[in-house]
Amino acid sequence: MKKPVSICVFIILFLAVTGPGSSVNAAPGPDNPQEDYLIMNGKLWRNLYLGVKGNPYFLTGEYITGDITFNGRIFRDRIFRYDVFNDEIVLWVNSTTTIILNKEMVNKFELNYLGEKHHVINLGEDSTRTLNGYVNLYYDGPTSLYVKYRKEIEILAIDNRYDLFIQLHRIYIRKDDQTVQVSGKGELLRILYDRKAELKNFIKQNKLRVTKKEPRSFIPVLEYYDTLRQ
Repeated sequence: MKKPVSICVFIILFLAVTGPGSSVNAAPGPDNPQEDYLIMNGKLWRNLYLGVKGNPYFLTGEYITGDITFNGRIFRDRIFRYDVFNDEIVLWVNSTTTIILNKEMVNKFELNYLGEKHHVINLGEDSTRTLNGYVNLYYDGPTSLYVKYRKEIEILAIDNRYDLFIQLHRIYIRKDDQTVQVSGKGELLRILYDRKAELKNFIKQNKLRVTKKEPRSFIPVLEYYDTLRQ
């Protein structure tokens, strides 16, 4: 019973892109614009949070340009937003059509914002794993650094009248095929215990400030740790 519904949704999206008054180039793709319809798999987006201050998106409420790997195919220079409240990608198709991409078919994506690139991978929906869904990959070596961003709605947070989106994040380290959540420098050194003395000296000599507030501050420590293990 589900297959006809999926087909109907795809047809509606395809017509929204290729019908009168629009073209398959509505969301521009320099590689092969004629194949843009291949990414039009998902459901129509609606704004459900008009009464909430702020926005459910990562980095900014504005659309951002980036690349999406969808079903193994790279679609470059897409225009979209990363919804961390619902853990979804909201793709701009044209002035009248916006869709939530089929998450099962998204492999990874890359956001370009204020001169900085953010790499996000899809780890799937297995609830038994430590990490799932979309996760920011900040460092990918023998040891890896992941950050899971999310937003919550704080009820009546403004003047006891308006709800407010607040952003949170958790940091994870993958070492020896195990993924562990870390809260700061102390826990990081505990996980990297086999080189703890060298790492403490490295942090001190380079005057590094390793803090959860800035996940990228973990990167130099992990890079150095990986060189010590070579």
